[in-house]
Amino acid sequence: MAYNDMIDEGDEDDFEVIQVDNSRYTTKFHVSKHYLGSIIGKKGATRMRIERDTKTDIKIPRQGHDGDVVILGPTAQSVQAARRRINMIVVSSRMKQRYTHFISIPMNHTDVQKRFEEFKERVLRECPSRGLDSSVFIAPTKLHLTIGVMCLMDNEERLFVSKLLTEAKEKVIMPILQGHLPLKIRLQGLSYMNDDPSQIDVLYGLVQEEGGPQGLVQQVADSLVQYFYKAGFMTDTEYGRENVKLHVTLINSKYRTRSESASLESSESTSKNTRQQRESFDGRDVLQKFADYDFGTVELTAIHLSQRHTMGPDGYYQPTCVVPCH
Repeated sequence: MAYNDMIDEGDEDDFEVIQVDNSRYTTKFHVSKHYLGSIIGKKGATRMRIERDTKTDIKIPRQGHDGDVVILGPTAQSVQAARRRINMIVVSSRMKQRYTHFISIPMNHTDVQKRFEEFKERVLRECPSRGLDSSVFIAPTKLHLTIGVMCLMDNEERLFVSKLLTEAKEKVIMPILQGHLPLKIRLQGLSYMNDDPSQIDVLYGLVQEEGGPQGLVQQVADSLVQYFYKAGFMTDTEYGRENVKLHVTLINSKYRTRSESASLESSESTSKNTRQQRESFDGRDVLQKFADYDFGTVELTAIHLSQRHTMGPDGYYQPTCVVPCH
């Protein structure tokens, strides 16, 4: 199984092609059932086009059956070419799905939670602004720095990405952090996502390294996104930015009063109706009075792959994989 096989011609060795006999080569790999329809195409047209172009035979599990996609071809190159085509279809389809998981650094140390609660109480008491109420604040146990988001459709994908994150620790994370641990991250200061402080949807806290070289967290975040982009699980840019926007969400209008069950189902909905219903808040007073508010520091001890809209036993998001940073 290899998901991080070929998005381009330079990755030919990322998966195994087996020689069956003198005139046949093969490879097999897992594809989530959610993407099989895209590979097959209308009336099988997409699969047939790939088979014709690459002179291969592609076997896809029937609906309701488990199994790998199998490619048979006359040369290793033809099998590789078909595999690349299928990978591009899967990646394209994956990027259109609603995100299910995210990689993050927890920012929910007990001291930070306490200072966040104090911040919330003061904002509600001192800033009686339009759209501000207790429901738009994130739960203190869920404070986090988002590195990247992705869609993982089944257990195979979750296991594979967990393996990728574990590998990334040795290849990406530790080479950057080596010699700078333990690394403390300070959460201090405020900013917001849009251009109008009177019409804010997301207000977030700023982060910086404490007592260490500046930019280490940015390097880790950018390198991880590139690592998962090459594997076909993340986009390499977000909203046209080249770097990950380091932020810790504090207030978000999407949290506005609703039941917990409704929150789990619809808090991240991208539907047109939900966007129309979303009510911003006036953050001018908050930004003026709390511009440099210090929420405290967190020691970078682990990086989490978590499932969105869940809660684990510690109040943070339910982890799929946790990679310690030491």
